[in-house]
Amino acid sequence: MTLGITVEEVMTTTVLCAEPGVKLVDCAKLMAEKKVGSIVICTEKDRVIGILTEQDLVRKVMAKNIDPHSTLVTQIIPRKIITITPEKDLYEAMVLMQQHNIKHLPVVNKKGDLEGVISFKDVIRVEPGLIEINHFKEKLTEEQQHVVFPSEF
Repeated sequence: MTLGITVEEVMTTTVLCAEPGVKLVDCAKLMAEKKVGSIVICTEKDRVIGILTEQDLVRKVMAKNIDPHSTLVTQIIPRKIITITPEKDLYEAMVLMQQHNIKHLPVVNKKGDLEGVISFKDVIRVEPGLIEINHFKEKLTEEQQHVVFPSEF
């Protein structure tokens, strides 16, 4: 399936980046200041080595009581980075996000240089009908699983 829309048409080209030696607290402050949900970790040559998301901060830092003041971003980001190239169809980006349970994809050219980021919000902005499809899928999943509330822990 294709949507006839390329990643390049939807991606954000102004990307918040940080170097590998940055502490988590500094990344979180930058993300809050710029009001973004992710920060791409790059080398000086614009080579993507990882991405830190709000979800990472909650699940890998706060929930595990890791000190963000002394922990480097490279200690938290996933070792395997999932990326996409700008000429790919938006549907392929959606499939990658779904398969890897992620909401942000760095966009790199064929040389591996960072060109942008595409997020789930970008996809929904362009294809709002996907919200209804996603809601339907989530409803089916919820009916198949028991939802756990904090009081049940």
